[in-house]
This record gives sequence, structure tokens and C-alpha cells, in this order.
Amino acid sequence: MKVAVINFSGNVGKTTVAISLLQPRLPDASIYSIESLNSDAAADGVVVEKMRGRKYGDLQDRLMTSSSAIVDVGASNVEDFLKLMQQYAGSHEEFDYFIVPAVKEKKQMADTVNTIRALSRIGVPHRKIRTLFNKVDVDDVVEIEFAPLFGLAALEKSFTLNPGALIHANEVFDRLKEVGKSLGEVAADPVDYRARLREVGTDEEREQCVRMVAIKRLAVTATRNLDDAFKAVFK
Repeated sequence: MKVAVINFSGNVGKTTVAISLLQPRLPDASIYSIESLNSDAAADGVVVEKMRGRKYGDLQDRLMTSSSAIVDVGASNVEDFLKLMQQYAGSHEEFDYFIVPAVKEKKQMADTVNTIRALSRIGVPHRKIRTLFNKVDVDDVVEIEFAPLFGLAALEKSFTLNPGALIHANEVFDRLKEVGKSLGEVAADPVDYRARLREVGTDEEREQCVRMVAIKRLAVTATRNLDDAFKAVFK
């Protein structure tokens, strides 16, 4: 499966979707981060390859010889990415899906609508454009919070929308940055930090154990949510 994660707006969680949602469930996929840099770098504990948006031709060459890939398109590169996709006529066919993460804020919602319309204009069929509701509070009603997208889906039918394709707001994503680990690494960590808490001697060690107990508990909930979201977004 080859998937592009794309939105004209920043702060919608594209990298979280690529690294925490998709990569663990597509373990054979190469990850490309389309940014204004051109070097290998670590993102949330996962090594990705970064390239400039204008190196679209190189990306296409790699996608044609790959069976599985995740392409995280940075907001500052989306415009170039879509222009080059049009120049390479039919190149959107290299992707099985375009995931457009959405959040509730007004500006980001407008950018999400524009992203969907831009993809549709260059010929991406509605079944390949999938929305993913991100940073959703547990008591939110997505049909209300994301009403503009539901209205657009009913009016234009240019994309695929599933109310169950959602990622709940979870502080684990911020806390992972504190410890420099990915969600998968934390979930697979075999250490019993509650037991270790009784063994360590310094305040710093105890604080680290308490921090890791909280992160691992949050990670369990987040992983279950992401499992459900992955199934729903591709349903």
C-alpha cells in the first residue's frame, strides 16, 4: 500500500498519522518526509528520508519500484507537490490513498476543504481521498465538530468520509517527545516501571519511573484507538 498524508495546513498531525498510525501497521513501508530539507533524520524515534518537494521525480521513481510507502507532505511543500503531480500526468495513480488529517480549528478546516478540492481537481478519485479526524475529544460528536466536512461530502461527493476514522486527543504524543521514543517503542517496552520504582534509590530515577508508568498507560489507550482508526480510514 502506498499512502500520501497531505494537508495545506500545518498543525493537523500529519507526522503523527505517518509515524504513529501508519508506520507500525505498514511495517514494510518506506517513509518519505517531503520537507525543505534533504537529509536523513529521526522523527519520533523512526528514521525517515527527507527530501525537497521539488524532487518529485525522484520520489516517483522510488514509488514505482516499491510495494509499500508512506509519504508525509509538509505543509510548506504541498503546493509544489500538487503542481508537480499535475506535470507528471497520471502520477497520482502511484498512490493507493491520500489521507487528509482534519482538526476542529476554523483555519485548518478551511485548508482541509481546499486540500480535498485540489486533489479532486487533478483527478484523484473520491475513493482514494480519505479524511481522518484528529485531536478529537472523547465527548465530541464528529458530525457536529466537523460539520463543514460532512456538508462537503454530501454536496460534492469528492472524497470518502467515515465518522469512525478518528484519533482521540491524547497527551501521550507530547510526552513521547520528552523521552525520545515512538509510540511503538513504548508499547513494546517490557520493563515493569512500577516494580522498578520500589528498587531505585534516587529521586531522579523515581521520577523517571513515574513518568514511564504514565506514558505506558496512555500508550495502551492510544494504540487501541489507532488500531480502530486504521481499520476505519481504509474501510
